[in-house]
Order: sequence, then structure tokens, then C-alpha cells
Amino acid sequence: MVGPLVNTSFTIADLVADSLLETDGAGNLTLVYRTELFALKLDTVLQAPDTSFTYPFVMPITGNLPAGFTFPTTSDVTRFDLNDLSLRDLHVRSGFLNIAIANEIPGVVIGTFGLPGALDAGGIPFNLQAVAPGGSNLLPGLFSQTSDLSGFTFDLRGPGFNDVNTLATELSYQVDPNGPANVPVVQGDSLTTVLSYYDIVPSYARGYFGNRLIEIEADRTELDLFRNFTSGTLDLDEVTADLVITNGIGVDVQVQLDYLRARNSRTNTTVDLVHPITAGPINLNRAIDGGSAPLPSVYTTVIDQANSNLDVMLESLPDSIEYAGHLHVNPLGDISNGNDFLYYESELHADLEVHVPLRLIASDLVLQQTSAPDLPGTAEGHALQSGLLHLFATNGFPFSAGMVLEIIDPADQVVGVIPVQGIVASGILGSNGLVSAAVDSHLEAPVSEDLMDLLYTAGRLRISTVFNTADQSQHLQLLDSYRMDLQVTVEANYLVNGDE
Repeated sequence: MVGPLVNTSFTIADLVADSLLETDGAGNLTLVYRTELFALKLDTVLQAPDTSFTYPFVMPITGNLPAGFTFPTTSDVTRFDLNDLSLRDLHVRSGFLNIAIANEIPGVVIGTFGLPGALDAGGIPFNLQAVAPGGSNLLPGLFSQTSDLSGFTFDLRGPGFNDVNTLATELSYQVDPNGPANVPVVQGDSLTTVLSYYDIVPSYARGYFGNRLIEIEADRTELDLFRNFTSGTLDLDEVTADLVITNGIGVDVQVQLDYLRARNSRTNTTVDLVHPITAGPINLNRAIDGGSAPLPSVYTTVIDQANSNLDVMLESLPDSIEYAGHLHVNPLGDISNGNDFLYYESELHADLEVHVPLRLIASDLVLQQTSAPDLPGTAEGHALQSGLLHLFATNGFPFSAGMVLEIIDPADQVVGVIPVQGIVASGILGSNGLVSAAVDSHLEAPVSEDLMDLLYTAGRLRISTVFNTADQSQHLQLLDSYRMDLQVTVEANYLVNGDE
């Protein structure tokens, strides 16, 4: 049996993801890869932990309380533990306050709770009236209510407007004026109120955010520029990268990168970036408070072959970028006089944009792909017995292509090799280093009965294409118009009803 198997064409987009390619007016191709290296977000700078405050009142005497009896008002403050932060204002995007009362007095008690420094969207202070049923030492009367604090603004300067992390709190109790004329009490009877703030997410905060170090923990980001290339040498003519750090938080920051390195996990090799940004701190200006959103400051530095070893990093064919470091917040102290700020949307993030013009020299650069051929019949009774594969190529690329066909098992171990005779010749180069004419090539790959048995049994074929640029002395530019047309035919012994 003789017949066609494959008719196809491929361009550079089949070697590299199309989303990474950019083309200029002359058709020159450039790889552009963008990734976020690290980000410092709201939950890293400001965490408002769930906090509970207990306010007990214990009866000092035994006797009777008349209806309407008013207990002494408690004017207190709620002090939030915010670690290194000293906040003056906090606007609540979402969060809750639960008020719970345990009443051991055998009569209804009405409690009034106010937060003079917590204003809702209409400017009205938070106030809640609670009715706790009567109870006893063994079985207190219980009251519990949760209030939504979304949209509230907390003035955290306290009652004297001279403090931080402090919210004025007022509590008062009254024996139900419409209850019994007298309510008997025993010394030790108690009224206990617990105020619990939880799930507080700020929409805005202002104060002093402290002089502190925040770790950029060791991490990695995937780099899929060369994910299908497994070995060989790639010599890039030019490569640049822009590191852009955007600070949307109202604090001055020093960024210290301990390292920024490329890793090739296939060869287990790393190349560390050598550049001034890894030698000393990067100073970032604080964002400007725009009144409803931050106006970020932006730091940009160019990394290229003139000031770094970026080309060496990328020529190692890495599949990830690794980094670690730390951030020094307010390295000069409270120079804003307590006016550091952040919004819910505030973020400090570092982005890397790599530009690789596809002007290169390739030496034995291997592109590897694995496929599962759709073979007629079964492993026990396969239809194809042996044969000869023919590959006809019309190559318009400026590189030759040799091919290796390996039969691999489920563990990716090579169990057989199909020999390929010949190579795909390079397109013809003109004096300007561009392909002036495509070239036809014919390759053959004999498949013996033993190899056919292995192919049916293992079921997978690993195809390695070995690229070499036509001119190894100069970098060749790849154009978006370059293409290779392929036709694969088979000349095989075919056993009819081979699966029976």
C-alpha cells in the first residue's frame, strides 16, 4: 500500500507560541514575554486580625434594683493590635461586629452600645440597643447580634484625637423600665459584654506603616519561551528586558533582590543575573493619594547585553525565572508624619518584559515533540507490518533540519529508534542574509517489522528536530513570511483484517 499520511505547513508560530510573537513593518519577528515577578498586596501590608474585647460588670452588693435603674456608663477605648502599624483612619470595605451579652441578673437589661468614632456612609455614629433577658449564675440570659460594618469609617485617634489604633467605645445598661418594680440581685451577679470584630477588610487606611522588612520569599515564575527546545546552542544577537516596579502604596520602599536567575530544569543549570539591580537596593517613591485612588510611582530599568549577562541567561534555554529578596518599608522612618496610606486596590508589583528579536545562530538546537500515531489494527494483530516513510519538504527557513524518530514507552524510555535518512536542506540565503528561495528535500525512514511491533506496543513516537542555521558565522533574522511545506507518505505492507 502506498498513500499520503500528512500534508501540512508550519511557520515560526508552530515553534513558538503565537501569543509571544510580534512583527514589525518589515516582517521581522521578535519574541515578547511578559510576567509578574512578585506583588505586595493589601493583606501583606495591613492585616486586621479578628479581635474580641470583653467588658464585665459585677454587682458589688446584694439588694433590689428598681425598674429603670441605670448602671454607670462605661466610656472606654478599643485598642486594635496591628503589629507595626499606627493607624489614624480606617475605612471598612467589608467586615462585621458581633455584640454578645450574658446577663446573670434576674431581670431584663437594656444595653446601649455606641462607637462615636465609627461613622456610617451618612456620617451617623454606630449605635445599637440590645435587650438581654433575665438569667442567673447557672443560666445567664443571652443576647447576640451581628452588625455589618461595610462602609463605616473608623477614626482611630481615640476620644482625645491624639492616639492611634484606638476606637472610642461607650457602653451603658438600664434595668427594663417596663419590667417588675424591683429586681433582686446578689453580690457577684454579672453583666458581661463581648464585642467581636471579624473579617475586617479595609478600603482605605492612613497612619504610619512602620519601619520594617517584608520578605520576598523565594519563588519562581514559568518562562515558556523555549519550552519545546531540549538541547543545543542558541546564540542571540540582541536581547533586552524591562523591569518595571509599580508602587501603589503610600510608603517609601527599598527593594533588595537577593537574586534573579534563570533555571533550565531539564539540564538542572542556573544562571544568575549580573546587573546593578541585584547588587544594591532599588529606591521606590511612595504613591500619591488621589483622594479616591492611589497615583502610583513607577520605577523602570533596562537590562540588556551592555549592562548585564541577560543574553547568557536566555541562551541557557531556561523554563523558569527564580527570585528572592526583601522590601524595606519606610527606610527613613516616619517622614510623612503619619500620612502613609493605602487603598484596597493598592499594590506594589514588579513586572518583567523580555524582548528577543529572532536574529540568531542555532547550532544543533533540538525541538522535541511527542505524538501517538493512529495506527490501524491492534497491538496483538496490527495491520501495518513494515514499510518506508517518505518526507517531502519545501523549506523556506534559513536553517536545515535533521530528524530523529524514537519509540518511547509510558515511562518515556526509548525502546526503539527509526532511522531517518537525509536532512531537510536550508533555504537559499541572499546577500542580505534573508532567504531568497525555498529548497526541496526528500527524507526516508525505513520501519522494520520489529520496529513496527514496538510502535504498536509502546504507542508513542518522540520526534526530535535538530536545527542548524545555514550560516554559522552571522546571526540570521527570522521573518513572519518564512514557512516549510511538508508531505509525509507511507509505503507499507498492510495485512487486511490484521486485528482478527
